[in-house]
Amino acid sequence: MTKDVDSALDDAIDKNVKAKLLQRRSNKDVRYDVKNGVVTLNGSVNSSARRGEIEKLVGSTPNVRQVVNEIEVKNQKATSSSGAE
Repeated sequence: MTKDVDSALDDAIDKNVKAKLLQRRSNKDVRYDVKNGVVTLNGSVNSSARRGEIEKLVGSTPNVRQVVNEIEVKNQKATSSSGAE
């Protein structure tokens, strides 16, 4: 029974996230996966501000328990610069 409820919630989350990404025209840049209320984001965007905006947008979707943001920012190294070379 719980599995059916989780599956139905995931389907609803999927539809809502898809609509939000379409609305923001981010559906071509960002892919996502929904499992048990956790949305994992992948893809790439042009700025860290955009990355954060998408995470916040998806996080505000009803029934989303957690957002795992694995979106990369184009033209930016994945490692943080600590000043050590």
